[in-house]
Amino acid sequence: MFEKVIIPFNFSRDSHYAIECLKKIPDLSQLVLLHIVYNRNPSPVRGTASPEVDYARLRLEEVKRGLDLPGVQVKIIVEEVTGGEISDMISRAVMQEGTSLVVMGRRGRGRIETLFLGSAASDVLSHSAVDLLLVHAPEGDDAKRDEVVAPCPGLFSNVLVCTDFSEPDIGVILHQEKPWIHHATLFHAVSPGDFEGEMKSAVDSAQARLETMRDTLVHGRIPVQVRVSVGSPAEEILAFAKQEDVSLIILKSSGKRGLLTSLIGSTTAKVAQGTKKPVLVLKRSLIKT
Repeated sequence: MFEKVIIPFNFSRDSHYAIECLKKIPDLSQLVLLHIVYNRNPSPVRGTASPEVDYARLRLEEVKRGLDLPGVQVKIIVEEVTGGEISDMISRAVMQEGTSLVVMGRRGRGRIETLFLGSAASDVLSHSAVDLLLVHAPEGDDAKRDEVVAPCPGLFSNVLVCTDFSEPDIGVILHQEKPWIHHATLFHAVSPGDFEGEMKSAVDSAQARLETMRDTLVHGRIPVQVRVSVGSPAEEILAFAKQEDVSLIILKSSGKRGLLTSLIGSTTAKVAQGTKKPVLVLKRSLIKT
């Protein structure tokens, strides 16, 4: 369950939309709004904070007063830094606050980054050890970021669960920790092979494994269907998500943290870059290894 959540808040429409999406997460008890002031020209006087720090804190207090999250404790953190990576600062705040989920916009504030996954989001996706929910405000435009964003639709109403069958089993994770999913599609993409017989065998094997996983979720009273596709995993996931108008794409990051290279270019990052749907990346494998 996601009881403690942190949002790296940069006052963009995506940041406000991230808060809207939190309303769909049951049992939320604590929210941390983290804003980082990157000051490349700090004052030569020790202990003198940038005026941007006070301004950001005032703006966050205003955001906090406008929140409609009954029963949720909201904490504001404004950090001024002069160097380093934004993702490292986010990770440090996650550890200090004991949060289990980072929620952030898919894109950064720069005009070039609006076309791609924002640099901070990319780094958190690659290196964070806790779950990450990437969201994108419908028809969002940073030039109009002060406008009220649209309500977040039911995140868990029609979920696409993508698996490569790595451990820990994503079906077990969802059964134990996400029982509030309304409907799920278990999805696996088989890479094209050279021989028809081998391809059919791979598809049949994947179908059988998905059906076993489905039985676990069905016993948890989650309506589930299975789908096996042939092709590039990222492309097949994106096509199915668009075709079925899913509410959320769930993937599980894999690999041991000590051996983990950048996920940019991997299936997870390609899906995050290529879809406007919310993407939830589970990092259980990184924590357990």
